[in-house]
Amino acid sequence: MKHVRPALALAAAFATLAAAGCAQFDQAFAPSPPSALQAPIPAAEVEWSKKSGNNTVSGMASVKAGATTHTCAGEGANLIPASAYASARMTAIFGNDTRGTRAAAQNPVKFENTDPLYVSTMRRSTCDASGTFSFARVPDGVWYVTTAVKWDGPNNSVEGGSMMKRVDVRGGKLVKVTLP
Repeated sequence: MKHVRPALALAAAFATLAAAGCAQFDQAFAPSPPSALQAPIPAAEVEWSKKSGNNTVSGMASVKAGATTHTCAGEGANLIPASAYASARMTAIFGNDTRGTRAAAQNPVKFENTDPLYVSTMRRSTCDASGTFSFARVPDGVWYVTTAVKWDGPNNSVEGGSMMKRVDVRGGKLVKVTLP
């Protein structure tokens, strides 16, 4: 009987390992969890962004090409509240959600559906003639600043591109952003 118990223990150990292996195998082929871009933004995640605050976000966007400096003059500038959806969207466009650029020559990233809350909580401005923009009365929080610097290139091409930077705004301060 003493020899039976070790054999049973060994069999139980193999059974446990086999079950664990199957569980890992099942996980490897399980469908991935839904992307943040496919789920609606929970209103509570961005409710703070609708309030008026004591901060100002101002910035400038320019790109030097040869001897010429191009700015975002006339382009839209956006201030987007951070959310899982916004983070996933920035990552899809710029490759990360911290800071990035996307060349105008690249195909634009297309999204099946844009969450209406993403659009309604976005603050918009326009870059002035010198390539500066500003957002006043911004509440404390993490935001994405986006704009574009584009100009006509050779053979009717568009040069430059879009740019983004994540900023943490707190304490009634002026936050200056330089893009790219």
